[in-house]
Amino acid sequence: MLRAALHTPGTDPREQALARTLGLPDLVARVLLARGYDSPERARAFLRPDLGSLHDPFQFRDMQKAVDRIRDALRRGQPILIHGDYDVDGISGTVLLHKFFKLLHGTTTPFIPARADGYSFSPASVKAIRAGGFPLVVSVDNGTNAVAPIAELQRAGVDVIVTDHHGTTENVADAFCVLNPRLPGAGYPDRDLAGCGVAFCLVAAIAESLSGTMRRSSEFADFLVDAMGYIALGTVADVAPLRGENRTLVYHGLRSLSVSRSPGIRALMDAAGLLHRGANVEDIAFRIAPLINAAGRVGHADDAVQLLCARNFPEAQTRAKVLEQHNEQRRRVERQLQDEVQRLAADERGPTIVLGGDHWHPGVLGIVAARIAETSHKPVLLLAFDGDTGRGSGRCTSGVHLRDALGECADLLVSHGGHAAAAGLEIRREQFPAFRERFAEVCSRLAPAEPPLTVDGPAEFAELEPHAVRRLDVLAPFGNGHARPRFVTHGVRLVGNPYLDVRGQHVRVRVTKDGAILPARVLRGASLFETMRQHKGPWSLSYSPRISSRGEDGPVQLDVHDLSRDQRADSTAARRSR
Repeated sequence: MLRAALHTPGTDPREQALARTLGLPDLVARVLLARGYDSPERARAFLRPDLGSLHDPFQFRDMQKAVDRIRDALRRGQPILIHGDYDVDGISGTVLLHKFFKLLHGTTTPFIPARADGYSFSPASVKAIRAGGFPLVVSVDNGTNAVAPIAELQRAGVDVIVTDHHGTTENVADAFCVLNPRLPGAGYPDRDLAGCGVAFCLVAAIAESLSGTMRRSSEFADFLVDAMGYIALGTVADVAPLRGENRTLVYHGLRSLSVSRSPGIRALMDAAGLLHRGANVEDIAFRIAPLINAAGRVGHADDAVQLLCARNFPEAQTRAKVLEQHNEQRRRVERQLQDEVQRLAADERGPTIVLGGDHWHPGVLGIVAARIAETSHKPVLLLAFDGDTGRGSGRCTSGVHLRDALGECADLLVSHGGHAAAAGLEIRREQFPAFRERFAEVCSRLAPAEPPLTVDGPAEFAELEPHAVRRLDVLAPFGNGHARPRFVTHGVRLVGNPYLDVRGQHVRVRVTKDGAILPARVLRGASLFETMRQHKGPWSLSYSPRISSRGEDGPVQLDVHDLSRDQRADSTAARRSR
């Protein structure tokens, strides 16, 4: 169901006034108004986000305590262990802190747990910290709910500073201090920061406490360029909402990736085929992040850390080759598992898909779960069992809050955590059948009613000329929480016969209205193929226009998100026939 358009294109005087003031097409002004940027001042601040607008990092309640402890460690030459995580967010934030402390002549050791040891602080983490004699540990992207291991470290005289954005309000670790914007009373206004964003707040606070000479140095300027790039990688890969401070950080981070002199970033961009053209959000999500994640999935995340910390370009290229090899192996393992899971999922008739296997590779569970969730529109959990214990990952695109759903099953789990759309868990084998049943019941209860599909306004095909569509990119970066502009057009008819793309997932067809004909791709529209073949229209389309990369059928293409019978046109035709 499409949310009704509020006005006819081109008739809103606010739209025309904003477009003239900003020097932008009406189509762009329409999106700005729909998303709440209803004055030239607000629109300009959105279109050109300023790093100077970031909140004061000392708004974190524990920030001063964290800064004082780290500066004391730096003065006394105490070694610091940075306890990261094996995904892109944790890796990029770990490298960010490691390079900053090195800039301050600190002695630091990055430590990324093996995926087999589980998420966050594990017995292996505690053993490594105590064996290394580290008096101070700073976590990145983990630690909020690591109650027992952090308590053990604190009792042993190790101060643990947690920087994180995960976790629940219950059972927060009694660390030296906790910087987590999601916790009540944390003090920081923006709750949406990714783990690397919280780590950057710590960096910003330490830098602010130092002398102006250091902050004006060329070394610090170079570091900030790299820092923005790391934050863009982690924030996009973690699917954090691209609004508020995340938009500002990613906006500048994308530009930093293309100009960075870091050998590691340059080699990573080269491996992804982006060295000579820069990166956008989709490039990070589908080209760069898989390379970094592959290390933690089928190898060890240390391989990615070593790449990003490489001292020269030849060394970085060598290490990038290792990630490419990991990624090839990841693809092979993923294809095998996906084929098996799809066969098993075909027999799942309930509201969820919860499956486990003894031989499944734990490193690719999340990717396969995401694919199954996208096609099934159900919450999906996949677990790899080893002996009496199963560890797994979940994904959800149907609106069920995964972490909350797992929270209602906590008595059947060893541990769990994550976000609304992605989560991880550990379970005892004997609890698996009871958990499957409970989780299905919880998800049935928590499933939201299907909301109307939101669009930014109506549009006519005549407005979708190439210049206006290109100018929509001034609203980028697009991603979670700030999707590509979506418009609705009613009374559309199909031209010729639709056909399925190579994967049989999307339907390609040409569409027309008022004499204009445009190529369209109905995303995940295979189930509509027969209906489209038999019914030429009229249709109502919700779509995102974009400049086609190939352009065989013209420069502008429509990515159709929703295609439904135009009830208004049908009813008008029925009245005329009477």
